[in-house]
Amino acid sequence: MNENIRAKSLRVIDSNGDNLGTISKEEALRIAKSQELDLFVVSDKSEIPVARILDYGKYKFELSKKEKTQKKKQNSNEFKEIKLRYNIDIGDYNTRLNQAKKFLDKGKRVKLNITLRGREMQHQNLAQDLARRFLNDLVYEGHPEGDVGKMTGRSMIVFIIPGPDKTKIKEIEKAKKEQEDAENDSESEDS
Repeated sequence: MNENIRAKSLRVIDSNGDNLGTISKEEALRIAKSQELDLFVVSDKSEIPVARILDYGKYKFELSKKEKTQKKKQNSNEFKEIKLRYNIDIGDYNTRLNQAKKFLDKGKRVKLNITLRGREMQHQNLAQDLARRFLNDLVYEGHPEGDVGKMTGRSMIVFIIPGPDKTKIKEIEKAKKEQEDAENDSESEDS
């Protein structure tokens, strides 16, 4: 950067992104100083190094900002795993459900893993019912990705994506409305 550049001639790009061509290091430094900016070598891999005239502090800040956004994108692909057994107790079930809600609220995907051991393989229908119940309880926080109730070896794995399951919510609201209408009809007949 600036006076620490060793090359005698540089291919210079100005602060607007225009190519100034190959000029001497002294000329490039003079141009940078006149604009109150820094001369920074971007690439020194070629015979003639490429340098930019820029505000170095701002450049470093933008680089760190890009790195943070890339890390966030990498973390968004992460998922948290919730393991269940088909004969889980209600207290444990509620704990796992609350954990899944927290993960989904943070924007993380959830991997629901229901494992069957030994003779439990005969009860695949109970594992499917548990998976459907779990998804119904999470209808406002997340929705399943792909098929539900498909066994992979001894495990049933369902990925849950953050965001409400709009089709299920509509079905639930429709069922509630029909139930309320039925109750109102029965009350009016009793009168």
